[in-house]
Amino acid sequence: MRPSVHPILLVGCTADLSFSTRESRLQREFSNGEIAEVKLVKDELTKKSKGYAFIQYTSQDDALLALENMDCKSFDGRLIYVDIAKPGKEAFREYPKTSGPPKKQQLPKQDEVADCWY
Repeated sequence: MRPSVHPILLVGCTADLSFSTRESRLQREFSNGEIAEVKLVKDELTKKSKGYAFIQYTSQDDALLALENMDCKSFDGRLIYVDIAKPGKEAFREYPKTSGPPKKQQLPKQDEVADCWY
């Protein structure tokens, strides 16, 4: 079995999606381009959403456009993060991995304001 050549987006990197979100809603909202597949991840026992999904596009340009348009947006009342999914160690046996939501940068505090020389 060969790995997919189509780019995959991870939506809701840290369980950001509402647990009531459905695949049909994701399909509608992320349809900036041609979607190959939408997979809302669910618990195997309870069949309840885990709060994240994978959306596979047929072209890289469509995936990047969706990433640009949907990352850090409000979706079903929650702020969602979107990232390009990356294959895990065993790419055929598990969901792709991502880096998660952006990290907040800690800037060092300055006691004095430096003079500017032009």
